[in-house]
Amino acid sequence: MSKQLSNQANKLWTLITEPSTAKTYREALEVSWKILRETGNFLWLVLCLALVGTDWFLENSIAAGRKTRAWVNDLTAEKPSPEQLLTPETGKKLLDSGKSTLDSVVAAARKQLGLSEKPPEPVAPPSPPVAESSGPSVVAPSPVVVSAESVASAESKPPAAIASTEE
Repeated sequence: MSKQLSNQANKLWTLITEPSTAKTYREALEVSWKILRETGNFLWLVLCLALVGTDWFLENSIAAGRKTRAWVNDLTAEKPSPEQLLTPETGKKLLDSGKSTLDSVVAAARKQLGLSEKPPEPVAPPSPPVAESSGPSVVAPSPVVVSAESVASAESKPPAAIASTEE
């Protein structure tokens, strides 16, 4: 038995002391070190990604909360009536922009069809502003037309009789 043990020990010692064994173990250690280093870099990047993701989530959560709070406050705030929002000036501006847009679309369509451009419409002068009075309006009485016969008959009657005939 001792011969088998010594033979096995010699084989093992020969295998360990061979130059290729040392080279193989050195390469294995180098590869293991590279694997550990790249794993460390990967874990560092995962940690950085987690930090950036958490920061992004927190910022967007806070912004969403603030927007929701502003929305709720707007719901409870008093809103101006539609009459206050749409003034005559706003209506005129909307009408003018709609007309100019329609004119440009029609001009482009006429151009696409090869038709001549429509001559611009003459602009009517603006009407003078009408003054509005804040007090009661005063209307001049209409003229009374009296015939000569009624005047003659009125002169011959006493004033009390004239009043009774007019009623």
